[in-house]
Amino acid sequence: MSGLLQRAARALRNGLKPSAQEFLRARAHFHAPLPPGPLASQSYVVFDLEATGLKPSRGDALLAIGAVKLRGLEPVARFETLVDPGRPIPPEGVAYHGITEERVRGAPPAREAIAAFLDFAGEDVLVAHNAAFDRTLLFMEEHRGAPAVPNPVLCSLLTSRWLDPQEADHSLDGLCGRAGIVIARRHAALGDAEATAALWVHLLARAAARGVEDLHELVRRSRMTAQIAETAEHF
Repeated sequence: MSGLLQRAARALRNGLKPSAQEFLRARAHFHAPLPPGPLASQSYVVFDLEATGLKPSRGDALLAIGAVKLRGLEPVARFETLVDPGRPIPPEGVAYHGITEERVRGAPPAREAIAAFLDFAGEDVLVAHNAAFDRTLLFMEEHRGAPAVPNPVLCSLLTSRWLDPQEADHSLDGLCGRAGIVIARRHAALGDAEATAALWVHLLARAAARGVEDLHELVRRSRMTAQIAETAEHF
């Protein structure tokens, strides 16, 4: 166990709050167990988060959650909420996602929004594009008092990198363009979640064609667990 992990564990045992970096390092290496069974029989919630910036470990906060629930690889429900970040939204962030301080006025704080998202997700497997960022953002909100997310989290970006290591572009735009998937509302949380959900179905079909029968095999072949944990620490 690393020094940071030891300090975080010791602080928690002593009833003290670890620093953000200690907390992130400890949580980044936690991965919930995956359910058994065929890829297509799993229940997935594909989600996207918008934030005030790209550095959650340095104070950037949650702004929006969008999610699509998949049953039998078909969309059956959707979830969307804005979030009051409790801090200013920088102009460069507004230029990226279009979420202004006026739009989030009266929206629920992160702890309430994440609790509602967890009610929607239930025990389903969560999927995000570049999941390391989304996990880090959720961990930092947990450090500030939001509920912990107990679900396993998988990454469509890392799945694509495993399937097509020769490709240079594994962005959501690039992958959807190659797969013929239209992103209806780019950088809106629900719009990106809907595109990622369609992409996830496409990627699972390709993984199955390579002989991947379950999520354990997918994670093993793609080295997803280690890569998500390692990348999370850079956000």
